[in-house]
Amino acid sequence: MILDEGHKATSSLARETIEGFNASIVVELSATPPKEANVLVRVSGRELLDEEMIKLPINIANSNERSWKDCLTQAKDKKEHLARLSGKHYRATGQVIRPIVLVQVERTGKEQRIAGGPIHSEDAKEYLIQRLGVPETAIAIKSAATDDIEGIDLLDEGCPVEWIITKSALQEGWDCPFAYILVSLNNTGSALAMTQLVGRVLRQPGAKKTSFTDLNESYVYCLRKKATEITREVKSALEQEGYEGDAAAVVDSSSEGGKPRPPTEATIRKQFLKFYRKPFQGKIFIPRFCVKCGKEYEALDYFRHLVSRVDLNAADYGSVDWEISKILDSAKDSFYQLTLGQDEARRIKEVGTVSLETDDQVRSWLIASLGFDYFSHKQLRSVVAQAIDLVYTATPRARGNLALAKFQLRDKLVGLIQRETDKQTQRAFESLYNSKKLCFYLECADGRFEIPRHVRIEGTRSLVHDNYERPQRSLFDYVDEADFNEYEKAVALSLDKRAEVLWWYRNLVGPNNFSIQGYRRNRVYPDFVVQEGRNYKPTSTVLVLESKGKHLKGSEDTNYKRRIAEYFGKVGRKVAWQELGEGFKDRTFRFQVLDEGEYGDRDWRTDLAHALEKSGGD
Repeated sequence: MILDEGHKATSSLARETIEGFNASIVVELSATPPKEANVLVRVSGRELLDEEMIKLPINIANSNERSWKDCLTQAKDKKEHLARLSGKHYRATGQVIRPIVLVQVERTGKEQRIAGGPIHSEDAKEYLIQRLGVPETAIAIKSAATDDIEGIDLLDEGCPVEWIITKSALQEGWDCPFAYILVSLNNTGSALAMTQLVGRVLRQPGAKKTSFTDLNESYVYCLRKKATEITREVKSALEQEGYEGDAAAVVDSSSEGGKPRPPTEATIRKQFLKFYRKPFQGKIFIPRFCVKCGKEYEALDYFRHLVSRVDLNAADYGSVDWEISKILDSAKDSFYQLTLGQDEARRIKEVGTVSLETDDQVRSWLIASLGFDYFSHKQLRSVVAQAIDLVYTATPRARGNLALAKFQLRDKLVGLIQRETDKQTQRAFESLYNSKKLCFYLECADGRFEIPRHVRIEGTRSLVHDNYERPQRSLFDYVDEADFNEYEKAVALSLDKRAEVLWWYRNLVGPNNFSIQGYRRNRVYPDFVVQEGRNYKPTSTVLVLESKGKHLKGSEDTNYKRRIAEYFGKVGRKVAWQELGEGFKDRTFRFQVLDEGEYGDRDWRTDLAHALEKSGGD
């Protein structure tokens, strides 16, 4: 059995259906396989590019225009340039290419168009027609209510459509090789809009490169966003499309007059590498949580070591209010009447909503839509059954009317299962620690992170002190300012001035960066790794640092990271470091969460100083 878009078939119902075919082998095709997938073949973005299947790099240009109209104008100029090249390509090869522009706006609904408000699809369409001279037949709107491209073959030589305006309707699964340019007029700051649409402009027409470089690449224009933000969003979109690890896939030309900046690279400073010779041969490793299994060690795995110990039958159903009378009371259908001369519609009647779904159908729907694919169908069915029994007890008239509250019931169930999962995985995590099975061990290859010797630099400005001097204690010889928010920048520059710091390393979020697996599914990506030192030589302590801005103080995520930090420190002290090899003899590893302005008059700088003062003999 060959299953396309395999990452979507994760529900219990989907799994049950697949298993019912009793196939000898199930092969899934997916751009984004889950981490636990048994990956047989991985095709990188570089391989797809070499096979001439995709248009890379993506060129990001003119990202800080003051007006969305200017943004559209520049996109039109680029489209016309590509169209001229397409004409030359057609005369030389006979292959038709009609460059299409995707325009992403903020609103599409008829009732959502407000003068001076969010950018609407009709605003963009009017400007294209009235000011840029684009024929109305060349413009299509694709939204939940309007589908101007339904049934149209966009690849047909006679198709007039050259502009497609949408908000979020063109998502995964929609591909048109003629789509070359994405114009994102979304000014909400949401990265989601970008990630949904970037993948739509990647496919190479005819899966064959042309003799014109510009026709082998794709283009992104954005409104009122920093180039660095756009670059991160585009990279995230590429990763979601399965093109991970290709740093050259994004070219930021917004600050170079439209010319791509040549790639640069940062390298670990030689004066630091000299401390990591034997037995590590110039490699710098950071240990992560490992689990001792007999005489062997393996990296802590969220599913294998923690979720496998979760028993949903032990869930605390008393933590949820299953009374739904108010929900049933609010299930009403209202009817309105509007005529000439009225400013507002008049409600003429209100009747109770009639449900067409039976309780058994709702029960099946709940089981299939909970989304916890790592629990068995039997477990989820048991949870749903017990919850519905409690609903019937708390609200007797819910019997036969569950459909009127099915979405609210799903939310209650999702919250219950997630809380119970977190509570029980935390107990499993603590049990591993108490039984001395949770440890650091560098010889466990999966349980260690190697800081790369070289990293690619995409930004254009170096991090500098107030006197414009570049950092001297950073592990790498160049640090990109774009990788920091204001608070993180202040922490980095403060570390750079501390005598107790030998070197500091800026860690980022992503599969190629240092992460800590705790008892929740999402990994923790600390902001900094600090090798402490005295007299320009390493001491016994490595500090892992997570900086949290004022707005995140006291949040559940921050509190969770504090708990993980405590265990990180306990394990880092209790392990006999001589087992890690000569290069890590008597080392301790600590994890500190650094709040911005933590305790009244005492700010984060004081807490950072206290953390660094713990180096040496502790």
